[in-house]
Amino acid sequence: MKIRFYEPRDAAAVCVLYRRSVEEIGPKDYSTEQVAAWAALTPTAEQIDARASDGRTTFVAVDDNDKPVGLIDLEVDGHIDLLYCAPEVSGSGVASLLYQALEAAARAREMPRLYSEASEAARRFFLKRGFVELSRRQMEIGGVAIHNFAVEKVLG
Repeated sequence: MKIRFYEPRDAAAVCVLYRRSVEEIGPKDYSTEQVAAWAALTPTAEQIDARASDGRTTFVAVDDNDKPVGLIDLEVDGHIDLLYCAPEVSGSGVASLLYQALEAAARAREMPRLYSEASEAARRFFLKRGFVELSRRQMEIGGVAIHNFAVEKVLG
């Protein structure tokens, strides 16, 4: 397993990874309808590439064949927008390695805090890494009620 910066050639694989993560890991915490609504938000390769080119730092975890199996990004204000892993590496430490790279980058830039809107699974992950839950957020996606959590970590 290797952590490296996102490259434009990763875009298509990242889209597949995002969707598979939502559809195969999401059902542990969300209903079938909620997972379908969330999966419908899967970004296109062009959207992934545009996000990765907007000033944020994006890391990918890649396997021995340089295929992305995980993704995390850090916006310039400390916001973590994306954290997704392929189902076959879920629970294997890939997300932890991605997060370590992200927090090191944030600290190197002397960012005061990290924050995110986390799914149920991501909330558990972030809380284990020193984040605090600020609130549970209710929303609708395509007419389907779903929730996530505002989480934050102060980097002192």
